[in-house]
Order: sequence, then structure tokens, then C-alpha cells
Amino acid sequence: MGTPPNRDVRATLRDIEVHQRWGSGHRTPENDAFYNLAFDHIARTFGPPGEDAVLDAGCGSCTKSIQLARRGYSVVGVDLSDEVLELGRRNASASGVGDRITLRCEDLTSMSLADGSFGRVLCWGVLMHIPEVDAAIAELVRVTRPNGLIVVSEGNMRSLHAVALRVLKPLLGRQRGELRYTAAGVEAWEETPAGTLMTRQADIGGVVHSFGDHGARLVSRRAGQFSELFTVLPWKPARSLVHALNSAWFRWPALPQPALGNLLVFRRDAGSG
Repeated sequence: MGTPPNRDVRATLRDIEVHQRWGSGHRTPENDAFYNLAFDHIARTFGPPGEDAVLDAGCGSCTKSIQLARRGYSVVGVDLSDEVLELGRRNASASGVGDRITLRCEDLTSMSLADGSFGRVLCWGVLMHIPEVDAAIAELVRVTRPNGLIVVSEGNMRSLHAVALRVLKPLLGRQRGELRYTAAGVEAWEETPAGTLMTRQADIGGVVHSFGDHGARLVSRRAGQFSELFTVLPWKPARSLVHALNSAWFRWPALPQPALGNLLVFRRDAGSG
């Protein structure tokens, strides 16, 4: 009998090369304009920094933790891999905000954090790689105190970007791995040099329903990045057009339904816990 797929995925997510590949495609100077807009919005949503730390759930190499720390927040970042966390420590130190960021190794489906530990939680682009997504959502809600906020960024399976790629990739012979249609969304399972990797474009309605089942209601939904075509376009002017569209779509809030990125804000029920 082979290794269970969820265990394979955990091993892959611990591989530092996977995180470095994500960084090379998304965390670029060209993309800074969008992230600055997005994290200014998140800071307005969270309110003034205060003394309480923000939980960055699935912090990886600390890109999002650094964004929060630069805006004055203390951050507790958790991730599955000690090696990736060490990369995060180096990045935070090099950014001059290492003193505001505390890192610890945690599995998002079973965290050792106490119930209601945080009033503000961020989980950006993480649930999409977790097979047991409902367990991770339950944990995010559990560690949030009543009336606390949870900000989640996920890919949208019904976006124009996601639908177009699902149609075009098989026609062009570019489909890698296996597509699985699940209640949580459309999952792409592929074998990489680091091992098995799963990436899910979420059924946003299903995500909202799952949070609701665990005691957190949706406060707002808005578009994130309209498209991530900039990760594959070789021509800089074309990438610049995509970045301009992403920033414009976010700056003047349009419908989230056509956008690949969706930014969801949940509030934990006051009577839960």
C-alpha cells in the first residue's frame, strides 16, 4: 500500500524549493503594487495594531508576515516546515522587522495553540494546498477569539482565469497531473521534483459554508488579483498589463466572481468558544 496522499502533500509542503518557486513567480517587484494595496486594505480591516499579535497561518517564507509587521503589527507566523521557517526568519531579519515576528512550527489541521488565542488571523493562499481543508478551517476558527476576524485569500474555481485554463490546458497538451472535482473545489494533483502537490481552486460558496459550520460568518468578499497570467507570460509589457489590471480591479472594487483571487473576511460568532 502506498503512502496516503495527504502525507505525501505534507512532505512536499515542507520542501524549501517549493516555496522558493512560489516566491520567484509571485513575490516580484512587479507584483509589489498589488500586495501594497491588498495589505493596506487588510490593515484597515484589522484596525490599529495594538498589543495583540496577528496570526499568519501558513506563513511560509514570511512574505505576508513582513507586510503586516511593516504596518506596525506584531505577528506570530506558523508553518509546517522548520526549514521554511528558517528562511522566513532570514527574510524577516533582512527586512528589518524580525523583532516583530515570532515563528513556530505547526500543522494547520491540528495546531497546539490555545482556543481563542488571537483576535486577528490571516490565511493567504494556504488552504488551497491542504487536502483536509475542513479540518484546517475548523482550526482557524478555534484559535480565533469570539468576535475576532479571519482574513482568507483563496483562488476561485469559477473565475474567468480558472475556467479558461481548465478548457485550454487539455487542448494545448499542457495539463499536468490529475484534476479532481470535489465539494471543496477543483483540485489539481501533480508530481513535482519535491513530491506530490495539490492545488485547489476553491468553491467559494463551499468555503463560506464550512466557516459557517464552525462558527464564523462571512463579513465581506471582494476581488483579489483578477489573474495570475503574469507568472507564465515571457514578455514584460504583457506582464505589466496584467499587473495593471489586477491593481485596478482591486483599487476600484469590482465583482469578485470573475476574479481568480478572492479575499474573504469572517468574524467568529460572539457566542462560540
